[in-house]
Amino acid sequence: MNETVSLIPLPERCYINLSHPGSSKVSWRSLGIVLGRVAALPNLTDMFLSQAQFNLLSARFTPRPLQPLMMTSGLQVILANLAYVETDCDNGQTTLQKPQGGLCELAKALGDLIPRPVKLSRAESSKLEEIRHAATITALNQLSRRSLTGPTLPLAATIKPKSPEMAALDWAETMEECCRHPSLKQRDAA
Repeated sequence: MNETVSLIPLPERCYINLSHPGSSKVSWRSLGIVLGRVAALPNLTDMFLSQAQFNLLSARFTPRPLQPLMMTSGLQVILANLAYVETDCDNGQTTLQKPQGGLCELAKALGDLIPRPVKLSRAESSKLEEIRHAATITALNQLSRRSLTGPTLPLAATIKPKSPEMAALDWAETMEECCRHPSLKQRDAA
């Protein structure tokens, strides 16, 4: 009999079990480390700006109940690239392969892990997209030799890229704090 388990390995011995999301072992720190290691605007800026720091920047201008959504922007795409299927065969061997399909289980697993507002209106979705767009223009104007027009974030200082480790720690602390907002669906602490 073959038993198939779809997993996403995370740092610090954490993982997301796509087959049984409830048995996942995830911490905000482990997700922060993943976001800290991936470039937010790859090949567009002269300096490395992690997705964790980019999300933190965007979240500063996001209404409090929507911050967990902004903080986890890009996470599903990043995690989808880490997923694999582990199959135990009858002969005692284990095989690993990339999952087939759209990883629908990942969206469900993340939905169980990440607090969300009870309702999300079109206006709120639009607001998130506007903030993300303004953060992109701001980052490109400050960290590349570009001068783009459009909405920007009203920053008091220039963006100073943090190390992936510092961005991950800051992201995890901020995520933990913003998940305590009473307007969010309460889930088990990650």
